[in-house]
Amino acid sequence: MVVRRLFLALVLACSATTAPCLAVENYSGPLYVIVPFGDPGDTDPVLKNATKQLSVDLSNRQIRTAIAPPIDAIEAVGTARQMCGSYNADGLIIPELRFEQSKERNLTGFIPVVGGVVSSSGVFDRSPIRASLRLYLVDCTGVVRWKTIATANKIHKGQNVAAGLTDIANEAMAEAVDEFATRPTLSRTR
Repeated sequence: MVVRRLFLALVLACSATTAPCLAVENYSGPLYVIVPFGDPGDTDPVLKNATKQLSVDLSNRQIRTAIAPPIDAIEAVGTARQMCGSYNADGLIIPELRFEQSKERNLTGFIPVVGGVVSSSGVFDRSPIRASLRLYLVDCTGVVRWKTIATANKIHKGQNVAAGLTDIANEAMAEAVDEFATRPTLSRTR
């Protein structure tokens, strides 16, 4: 009987250490609903990963969040009261991420394409890319209470454009999350 209890305790201890994602976050504070990046039905993996990363970054700063199902940002603002009520939240976080690439020719005269500049040999040359992240905090009445713009730049080389876009998206997001975490706080408005 004692051996069985010890074995059960050992199994429970091991499963708790190998599955940290099951741990309950034990910090209090306002809850914000994150409106996912992109449009509803968007399958872009960079945007899906960016939504998850935004939630993780905010959680690392002790900011409680929940991710809403995909919804248009304008619709989310219009239904802010209902969304806050559904989640018992204090507001919505609405991110908007845009990418751009230099449209100019580089010094060698090659024309830029997504992922880099294709040279005559088919090798990708360096190409500047930029991520611009706008982050809005909307209260439960649908009023924008705070906003910021963060940018990140990179000279990308190679064919794996998604990796370059993810790098700069994460960099811009980290800056925006830092600004969000240090913003003046508001009282709960529903």
